[in-house]
Amino acid sequence: MKNDVMLCWKDGKTWKPSHFALREFASEDGSVVIHPSLIRSLELVRLGLSALVGCEVRILITSGTRSVADNERLAGKLGWIEDGGLVARDSRHLPKYGGIAVDMFARHPSGSAWIFVPQHQVADECRRHFVYVKADYPDGHVHADNR
Repeated sequence: MKNDVMLCWKDGKTWKPSHFALREFASEDGSVVIHPSLIRSLELVRLGLSALVGCEVRILITSGTRSVADNERLAGKLGWIEDGGLVARDSRHLPKYGGIAVDMFARHPSGSAWIFVPQHQVADECRRHFVYVKADYPDGHVHADNR
């Protein structure tokens, strides 16, 4: 699979394998830019949420790198922020910002089902590890970035 490369993150002085693959952050055209701080922050959020719910949490990336065309397509569906929509014209997902942004959900197993971690809990944990967090999206996802 294209971009099916597992990433690493630095915990202090030690590099560790992450729970994320390059493809999870790729734009629709396959291009991807990821800043190392993004992976570190995501791993710390995952660890914190796992401790909170008492089992391993998986982070689902719904948007990492976004090309200008991707951003415009998304705005066509959700609208631009200045027009009352949800998409920023100068989104931190754009490659020019160096791969610092992510949109995500978190979930954990419960019996034979997967349960989503509530948006406010994901946001609270993100605020411990990211510079900026936005969590008022109707679909329940959280945006976080290291601007």
